[in-house]
Amino acid sequence: MRSLTIVFVVVVVAAAAAGLAYYAYQKPAKQVEQPSELVVLAAPIAKPILDRALSVFENQMGVRVLVSYEASGSIYTKLREGVPVDVVIFASSDWGDKAIAEGLVYPSPSTGLGYQVVLIYVRENVPHSITCLDDLAEYDVKVGIANPSVAPAGYEAMRIINQSSKASLILSRIAVAKDVAELVTWYKLGAVDVAFIWNAFNSTLANITKSVIYPWRCGYNTSIYYSPVYVSKTSKNVELAKKLVEFLSSEYVKSVAKSLGFFASRSEAEEFIRSTSK
Repeated sequence: MRSLTIVFVVVVVAAAAAGLAYYAYQKPAKQVEQPSELVVLAAPIAKPILDRALSVFENQMGVRVLVSYEASGSIYTKLREGVPVDVVIFASSDWGDKAIAEGLVYPSPSTGLGYQVVLIYVRENVPHSITCLDDLAEYDVKVGIANPSVAPAGYEAMRIINQSSKASLILSRIAVAKDVAELVTWYKLGAVDVAFIWNAFNSTLANITKSVIYPWRCGYNTSIYYSPVYVSKTSKNVELAKKLVEFLSSEYVKSVAKSLGFFASRSEAEEFIRSTSK
């Protein structure tokens, strides 16, 4: 009887061990770590740089970066609403300053992504000779700007136009796009004849552009903009988000930006304005 008991115990133990071994074999499949994700909200001006550079960061860090593009004002509104996002990229420093003042982003680390100025693009099919801002008041042309309440390029366009003695006539020809991305699409499709767009789009628009007007050449004051990058206070992965901001400040990303038509620094943008003033 005792030997039967021993055999029974051995069998039970063996079965239990087999069960545990099977469970241990199956378990790892459920424990495989998924790659981390970062969510980025960025102004459309940053898209060419991010399209080129982010894959390098993803490969280095083993993460995925999910990017949505919206006007700076829309990004600011989403931050105020508490929408979960890790990194934000505005199109101008004034939006970044507002976000810092309201405690929506961490002031450090931060970086500036590309420098640019607004230029006036005239489509190749426009039959008129438009060489300066005031010429827009003389001809029946549709002038496109991005929404000035949320898009810095639109704000700058309005600031330039309002310096003209013919501002009211020019404004009567205005069509307002929701952001720069939509304005570029309108321009490409011919929905507007003239558009106030960042200089970084030069190569993108070259084949459909008749002429490019430099506002400062006509005596109008022009501001230099850059895209500030911050970690959002709603980030669920602050340390990884900081690493992305640091990556975007690297010399590699600066070289990418320059290759895409951005200025690498404010002084470089200032030199461009000086060299094209005559």
